[in-house]
Amino acid sequence: MYELYLAVHILGAVLWVGGGVSVHILGRWVSREGDPERMVAFNRDALKLGNVFYAPLALVLIVAGVLLVQEVGYEYTDLWITLGFVGWFFSLVVGLAFYPQQGRKIEAAIASEGATSQVAQAGISRILMVNSIEVLVLVLVVIDMAVKPG
Repeated sequence: MYELYLAVHILGAVLWVGGGVSVHILGRWVSREGDPERMVAFNRDALKLGNVFYAPLALVLIVAGVLLVQEVGYEYTDLWITLGFVGWFFSLVVGLAFYPQQGRKIEAAIASEGATSQVAQAGISRILMVNSIEVLVLVLVVIDMAVKPG
C-alpha cells in the first residue's frame, strides 16, 4: 500500500501546489494588464477553481499523507511532518476563511459600484498578496517533504 499512498500523495501535491503556482502567476499577469473586468473574471474563476479543484485535492493530499505516516511508522512529532501539517493547515484556514470572505466583499462592491470599484480592485489585490504568501508556504512544504529536516 505504501507505493499507492505515496503516488496519491505526490500526485496530489504536484497538482495542488503546481497548479496554485500557475494560477498565481496568471493572476499577476492579468493584474499587470490593468483591465478591471478581466481581473474580476479571473478572480471569480480562481475562487471557483479553489472550491471545486484545490479544496478536494487538499483533502486527498492530507488523507494520503496520514496513511503514509501510519504505513511507514513515522512519528507525527517528526519536525518535517509537523511542518507539513502546519503548512497544510495554514492553507486550509486561508482557503476556508480568507478567500470566501474577500470574495463576498468583492462581489458586493462590484454589485454596487461595478468592476472598476476601488474596493473590488483593492480586494482582488489583497487576495493576490495573501496568495503569494500561501504559495510560498506551500512551496516550502514541498521542500520540507523532500529534505525531511530534523
